[in-house]
Amino acid sequence: MQKDPYLILGIERGASQEEVEKAYKTLRAKYSDLKFEEGEVGANAAKMLGKLDMAYEDCLMDIKDRENVKNYGSSYGEIDSLIKEKKYEEAQTLLDKCEVRDAEWHYMEAQIFYKRQWHSEAKAQLEIACDLDPSNEKYKSTLDRLERVMNRPKDAEFNSERGQRQSRAGYANPNSSDFADNGTDACCNACSTLLCADCCCECMGGDLIPCC
Repeated sequence: MQKDPYLILGIERGASQEEVEKAYKTLRAKYSDLKFEEGEVGANAAKMLGKLDMAYEDCLMDIKDRENVKNYGSSYGEIDSLIKEKKYEEAQTLLDKCEVRDAEWHYMEAQIFYKRQWHSEAKAQLEIACDLDPSNEKYKSTLDRLERVMNRPKDAEFNSERGQRQSRAGYANPNSSDFADNGTDACCNACSTLLCADCCCECMGGDLIPCC
């Protein structure tokens, strides 16, 4: 296995593309002259040229990967802002342009799916994110919360929402037994009210209920 390509080129890891190209050209020119030497010197120079070519390609690939990570990290921040602004179509379009589908990519996809109420699709994306980065607590906790939401009984959720609406309106929803008792009480209260009103009318010379 070839050693660190940056060491072969004699430069530090994280060097720019210009530094990589400069080191490569300098060393290649040196060993290109030495390969015509006789014996071990020429043989070693020829081997070194092959190593230089491989190191050059590896360094350029590493630089591209670093740039991609930087760009995608910036894109993820923009996508997150779009999701918070409820611009889901724009967020999806930007996400689709990302070439690297890493764990964060799938997490962002899950966020968009969840906001669109596509819970099953969001869960699938979160599971992929957890598989790609098992140690990420953000992915695991989000998946756990989503599973709790999906497993919540529909009737309980409906009753909870209805109870909250009634509470805000200033009344409670009676159960069946309470409703029967309240109905009887309501009839008694109505009769008592009418009798009292009739008495008052008779005292003033009127008659609210002729039969009484």
